[in-house]
Amino acid sequence: MAQKISYWLLVTLLLSIGFGQLLRFQYFSVPIYLHDVLVLLILILNYWRLLFVNWNLKIGIFLLGLSLGWLFALLNYPFTQLLVPALYTLRLLVYLSLYLLLKRSKFLLPTSYFLISGIIALIIGYSQYFLLPDMRVFQYLGWDDHLNRLTLPHFDPTFSAVMLSMSALYFYQADKGRLAQLFLPAILLTYARSIWVSLIVVGVIYSFQVKKYAKLIVALTLLVLTIIILPKQFGEGTNLLRFFSIQSRITTDLNYVQKYGWDLLIGRGMNTLILDTPSSSIPNHPSGPNNSYLYLLLTSGILGLLGWGMFMFSLYQQSTHKQMLIFFFLASFFNNVMFYPFALLWILLLESNSKSL
Repeated sequence: MAQKISYWLLVTLLLSIGFGQLLRFQYFSVPIYLHDVLVLLILILNYWRLLFVNWNLKIGIFLLGLSLGWLFALLNYPFTQLLVPALYTLRLLVYLSLYLLLKRSKFLLPTSYFLISGIIALIIGYSQYFLLPDMRVFQYLGWDDHLNRLTLPHFDPTFSAVMLSMSALYFYQADKGRLAQLFLPAILLTYARSIWVSLIVVGVIYSFQVKKYAKLIVALTLLVLTIIILPKQFGEGTNLLRFFSIQSRITTDLNYVQKYGWDLLIGRGMNTLILDTPSSSIPNHPSGPNNSYLYLLLTSGILGLLGWGMFMFSLYQQSTHKQMLIFFFLASFFNNVMFYPFALLWILLLESNSKSL
């Protein structure tokens, strides 16, 4: 019975990812996500199996780095201020526990549920773009102001583009190329240039691997033409020549390096950087650098970066979805994609579901 319930909880979990931030709730100003609740329920139902999971050396090195970062945090911040930031670390440990549990279990999710999850996100995205293009009305809830861009279901064009891109890559690998093409206009309508670049690099790498150079040239030509004719509506977000956002991201990340310097060697604890900002509100995204690898350094230091890198590389070596993982790694240079809960959970569910490894 527990196994059957766990299976349908897993199905619900996977489908819930398609709804993104729309299934986010507030409890005493703390955000609660349906997918996190579902993960906890699955682990509780299978608690005895957790006793036999293999916390391998790679994850062990990462956890050691994470622990040193939290030791630093405990020595430098009041304990009561660390309660909310600690939830981000707890969530990451829960995700890793789920991954290790599923690798040992007999749960196998059919391809169709991954496809449906992607279609849900696509429908929501298109609906928002055409019916509610002005997302500035959600500023009072703490979200960024976006205009004339595909923003839902993650209330952020970049992260919506990330999830749509990973769904599109999954569709292509599942031999659903025609359906995958439905995602491309949606990804372009996010105007998330870093995601475009990441996808183009993945496409170039794949084309060189299979030696289909003519198709690459045609695809790149069509892409450039499509970008040129994209609607240039009112709002800075649709200005493809905007440099402010690029400069802002680079400046922000460099400021973190200059400010914390040697602290990067051991880390400062996950999401504790919010404690150094004047705002007392809890943001809708974890506070920290845009670059995921710099975020890792600030979170868990050199050891954490090494351990997590080894873990991710092991996933890549065994994966049957290498193009998706390359995209995941590349996009993480521009935004904190690697630790965006929906993206990380999608990757872990996908890789734990590959029983041919």
